[in-house]
Amino acid sequence: MPYLPSEAAKKSQLYNNIVNGDEREYQEQINDLKNKQQVSASVNSNTPLRDEDGVLVSFESATPGIALEEDFEEVRLENKQFFFTGQINNEFTYYFQPIATEETTETETTTEVTTEEVEFTLELRDLLIQFVNEHFAEEFTPEVSTDMLHNRLLQFFDENRKKGENAQGWEEFRINKKRKAAGISGKRFKKVKKDLRDFQYDELIENHLYRTPQGQRIWLRLGFPYIVDQSPGKDS
Repeated sequence: MPYLPSEAAKKSQLYNNIVNGDEREYQEQINDLKNKQQVSASVNSNTPLRDEDGVLVSFESATPGIALEEDFEEVRLENKQFFFTGQINNEFTYYFQPIATEETTETETTTEVTTEEVEFTLELRDLLIQFVNEHFAEEFTPEVSTDMLHNRLLQFFDENRKKGENAQGWEEFRINKKRKAAGISGKRFKKVKKDLRDFQYDELIENHLYRTPQGQRIWLRLGFPYIVDQSPGKDS
């Protein structure tokens, strides 16, 4: 039975030299490179093998998947350990909101509504109910829901957007000489909705209702007093 190369190398020095000659030659080159790296006693003496040009050097082994210099291909990592000085904050306050103490106070802005303001708003609401009854031939009482009243008012403004001539007798009646039947623009219609939502009836009447010819006519017909916006501003 023929010998395997590995068995022949064991039986004969000649076969041993033939089979393992390349490996011994590679090992001599590895040792030579290793010695050159350690001449300077550098702390990096165990870095991967490189030749004189700095190119990485690797040698093939007779055993598949294994490099002859594998022991020297492992990179040495410096073992470092960090120490903290002083006291460590172990309460993790960085990740949580501080607990409110008695010294922590929150400032809340509250708007107090006076009795006079409430009565004024209810008075204007009653005028608007009568206005809606006159225009739409309704019979709403003061108990009508706010949603129903506001929906009817929105309907009125939507149907009377066009500008026109002032109602007869309006110039003599009005207190604000600039208030005329200028109509309701799309931008102003949004303000109408806002004033209704905020129950700003004085703004609704002077700044919007008085801008419609029909609103002027009905207001004069019912004999209502001229309502002045109590907080005139950019929406006037």
